[in-house]
Amino acid sequence: MPDNSAIPCRILLIRPTIISGDKWDAIVQTLMQLSDRQVVLTGIVDPAPSPDILIVAEMDGIPIAPRFTDIAPGSFTHIAMEDGLPDILSSSGIPWPRVSFTVIALLAEQVASKNQFMAIFNRYRAFAQSLTNLIPLDKALPYESLICQSLRTLLSASAVAYCESRVRTRSMTIRTSDPKNLFKEDDSFPLTESLKAILTAKTGYFDDLDPEKTGILHLPQTASNRVVVFRLIQGSSSTIPFLLIFPPPFPPNNPIPEFEFQNALELSAPVLQTSHALFAHRLILKRKAEHDSLTKILNRDSLDSFLTFTFQNARANQEPLSLLMLDIDHFKQVNDTYGHGVGDSVLIDVTGAIGKTLRSGDGFGRYGGEEFVVILPGLEKTRAVQIAERIRNSVRKLIHPIAGKITLSIGIASFPEDVSRESELIPLADRMMYEAKHKGRDRVHAL
Repeated sequence: MPDNSAIPCRILLIRPTIISGDKWDAIVQTLMQLSDRQVVLTGIVDPAPSPDILIVAEMDGIPIAPRFTDIAPGSFTHIAMEDGLPDILSSSGIPWPRVSFTVIALLAEQVASKNQFMAIFNRYRAFAQSLTNLIPLDKALPYESLICQSLRTLLSASAVAYCESRVRTRSMTIRTSDPKNLFKEDDSFPLTESLKAILTAKTGYFDDLDPEKTGILHLPQTASNRVVVFRLIQGSSSTIPFLLIFPPPFPPNNPIPEFEFQNALELSAPVLQTSHALFAHRLILKRKAEHDSLTKILNRDSLDSFLTFTFQNARANQEPLSLLMLDIDHFKQVNDTYGHGVGDSVLIDVTGAIGKTLRSGDGFGRYGGEEFVVILPGLEKTRAVQIAERIRNSVRKLIHPIAGKITLSIGIASFPEDVSRESELIPLADRMMYEAKHKGRDRVHAL
C-alpha cells in the first residue's frame, strides 16, 4: 500500500447493502463536513447515488463509483464498510484497514444533533433580540401578540396563546392567540384543578398538561397531544399571566425535535420572564407619565395628544367632535376653608362622578387645578350639551361629608359647528365655561 503518513486517514466510504436513502445521504454529507487535515473522505462506493450526493461530491471533488474496483487504490488509506462483511484485500494481499460503519453512523447522528442544537441557539438569538427591543406601547401590535409570534417561531409551535388566570374566581381569559381562531367559541373558561395547581405552586419554568384536563374545550386541530403551560411571573398573584404552548407534532421515532423543543423552551424562559417584567414595569411608568397622580385620569399632556389624534380623525372622516371644559364652582373657598386635603377629596369624588357618565372611547383628564376637559369624538353640539347636563346633574347629586354640595360650570365647543381648527377648541370651551360662571354657575353654556 502507498505511504500516506502525511495524512493518517483517507476514508473510502462503501454504502451498506441495507440502509435508507435519507440516512445514507445524511452520513455522507456529515463526513464531508467533518473532513479536515487529519481525516478526510476521499471516495464513495454507491451503486445508486442520489442527485444531491452527486452534486455535493462533484463540488468537493470526491469521486463516486458503483464498484470498489473503480476507485484508484492510492486515493485512500482506510475503508468504512458494513460490519460483518469480509475484509477487502489490497493488491499485496494485505487487508485494507477498516473503520466500522456503526461508528461512522453514530458520529453522523451526533453531528446532526449538534447541528440541531446550534439551530436552537440561532433561533434563540433572534428570539431574544425581538423581545429585547420591545415594541413601543403606542403601536397597534400589542406586546402579547409579539410574545406569541416570537415564541411560536422559536419553538416551531403549532400555536401559542397568551392567557390571564384569576385564581380567586377560578377562571381564565385568552387575551390574544396565534393563529387566529385557536379557540372556536368563548375565550373564557374555568380554571381546572390541574392548571390551578401549576399556576399557584409551580416554581419552574414550564410544565406539560394533558389537553383533556386543561379545561380548554376547543383545541386547535393539530397532531400534537401536548400542551405546555409557561408562567411569565413567579410568586403568588390574583391575576397570573401565562402562555399555553401547543408544540409541533413530533415524528414517533425521532427524539431530536422533542429534545430541540425542550432545550429551546428552557433557553427562552429567562428571556420571556425578564421581557414580560420589563413590559409590566414599562406599562406602570407609561401610566404614571400619562395620568394625573391624584385623580388617575389623563394629565394635560395626554389630553393634548388625545385631542390631536381625535381631531385629525374627525377631520379626515368628516365627523363631529365636541370638547367640554369643566370647572368646580367655589373650589378655592373649599381649599381655604377646609384645607387642601379636603380639596383633594372633592377632586377625587368629582372625577368618579364624571367618569361614570362617559363612554369608553371618550377622553377625560385634569387640565389643571380644579379644571377638567372631556373630549367627545363623533358627537355634535346638541349631543354634547346633553352629555354636559348629565355630568352636571351627576356631580350636583354629590354631597361631600365636609365640603357639602358641589357644582360645575361647563363650557362647550364643537367642530366643525363652532370652530374649524384644533387650536380653537379649548379656548372657545374655556370662554364658554367662564360665561357659565358669570351667569350664576352650576350651568352649561355654548354658542
